[in-house]
Amino acid sequence: MLIKSLHAENFRKYKDLSVNDIPEQGVIAVSGANESGKTSIGEALCFALFGRTFVLDKENIAKLILWGQKKAKVSLTFIGNDDKEYTLTRHIEKNNDTDIDKQEEDQKSVILKKADDKKDTDASEMVFSGQQDVAEALDAIIGFDYSAFSNSFYLVQRELTAPDPNSHTIKQMAGIGDYARINDEVIVATKESKDTLQEVNPQCAELEAQIAEIDLDETWLPELIDAAETLESEQRDKNRLVTELNESAETYAQNAKPFKTSQKLHGFFRFLSWFLLPLVILSWILWAVLKYSPETLMGLISSNFADVMSSFSQWANNWLLPTAILATLGLIISFFIKIKSSRKMRHLNVAANEFADHLSNGYRHVTTEVETLLPERVVQMVQERSDTAQTLLILPPREQFSNIGQLVEASNNYQADSEELLAAVARVDDVLKKQDVDIKAHSKALEADITAEKERSDAAGELRAQLMRLKKVVSVCEHNIKVQDTSLEMLKRAAEESIEAFNNNIAKSSAKTLPKFTEGRYHKVKIDEDLNVQVFSDEKEGYMDFDEISSGTQRQIMLALRMAMSAELAKNTGNEKQFIFLDEPFAFFDQWRTKSTLKALPDVSDVITQVWVVAQEFPDDSDVNKIIECPLDEEILSV
Repeated sequence: MLIKSLHAENFRKYKDLSVNDIPEQGVIAVSGANESGKTSIGEALCFALFGRTFVLDKENIAKLILWGQKKAKVSLTFIGNDDKEYTLTRHIEKNNDTDIDKQEEDQKSVILKKADDKKDTDASEMVFSGQQDVAEALDAIIGFDYSAFSNSFYLVQRELTAPDPNSHTIKQMAGIGDYARINDEVIVATKESKDTLQEVNPQCAELEAQIAEIDLDETWLPELIDAAETLESEQRDKNRLVTELNESAETYAQNAKPFKTSQKLHGFFRFLSWFLLPLVILSWILWAVLKYSPETLMGLISSNFADVMSSFSQWANNWLLPTAILATLGLIISFFIKIKSSRKMRHLNVAANEFADHLSNGYRHVTTEVETLLPERVVQMVQERSDTAQTLLILPPREQFSNIGQLVEASNNYQADSEELLAAVARVDDVLKKQDVDIKAHSKALEADITAEKERSDAAGELRAQLMRLKKVVSVCEHNIKVQDTSLEMLKRAAEESIEAFNNNIAKSSAKTLPKFTEGRYHKVKIDEDLNVQVFSDEKEGYMDFDEISSGTQRQIMLALRMAMSAELAKNTGNEKQFIFLDEPFAFFDQWRTKSTLKALPDVSDVITQVWVVAQEFPDDSDVNKIIECPLDEEILSV
């Protein structure tokens, strides 16, 4: 960027400061005695650009207002790196007790305007206001911040020393500003990752120790639950069986007598039906023959039985038909009663079969070892707890139920003795009820075991979840550190190449100006990666360490070197033309060094074209392009 004009009101010692027609190329000489306001011009430039000066930050900026005044204003017109002209105006106002909208005050405190351009169609793009918006716009327009400006484009005599290779500005000059910024961010990120690992790893170890202390067996809780569900199912079955067995036993006892009655009726009428069936058939055949073809029957009988046949015919005519009808009715009734009794027997047999099934199931329940249904470890635990070595439930001697099989088989046709059956049912019922009590006791103990194991499982699960989250953090941090280390190595290699190129460029640029600054005594410099400077001496025919040279020559060399570095920064920030402000660079120069340096300044760089030089006085025959003389006791300066 290049300065076109500078105006200030009530700033520092100046009530009115106006510097116009500033040449874009050449030396602008600012001269005057001490306390004449030379440095105030540089401060006005710095304040206009960044809202602060080299000695006053933004919190103390009101001290820049002229004594006795309440407000100050600085207006700067410049050419940005886009070759367009801008006007930047900043206001300072002393704090008062009035209620001022802070946002409105901020919008008015600084305004950046683009010069009128008929090609611009959007007026909103031509004006920026407010600290934040203007700072962002300036960053794009001039390409550097306050730190770079104060370390590179504004140099005072005390700063004409070897540059610090670790400064941010030097890194920007070398074209590794982004590298350095990313490098710093990566280093910070790596430190954060390592700090996180240092914090998280002990937590992981503690969680792992707690999990190990719980010593949870993942299969134990499912086994306990399975055992509890099995006992619960057994208990339900036993309770249901007790009810069903008693009800079916009672029904069996009630049905035994009706079944036997039906059985007798069925036997009697079955016999009767077999007896009546041939009688009915014969009766109806005889009746039919005698009625419709008696001669046939007579022809078949011998004459010796004629009297008998005559008597039979007479009887048959009177009684055979009623006899056939009565026999037929008897047969029908026999069949009906036999069928009805058979159906009743089948119905009663269904109840008997159900009873037989219930009795068989009861026998199976009272004689079955529950150990065969439960997990082995649960059985072992329950046995150890109950001090019972053989079985979990009460198992009666099998001799008590030796006749159950026979009773089951006999009960299908109500052949079993009712009293014997009821006695067997009572024994089974008694054992089932005792087993129910036993199961309840074991189930209650198992419920307590399950509750305790669930608590342990939940505790272990929560610890594992925490550990998993922390392990994920560890994994992410370790991955990040690995990536960050690789990134740092890549950035280092890339930066080293850029620094080497930068040092070579600086050495070449300085070699062009050194003969002019030193009247031909020194021509070449060499800069290593740490920015240590060596100067080639024709007299010694070799490179000399920088501290072997006189202080005046050191400052001449460093001025050439720093200007070359500033030119590199301007290039890296997009500025093809750049101003530089040199405050008292000749404080330790004699007359011939001052003259030779002033003569060389316009030709130092194709980029640093506008050179502001502050000095108490300049040699009479100095070759400068504009002179700004600062009066000692006046508050107005207009040039």
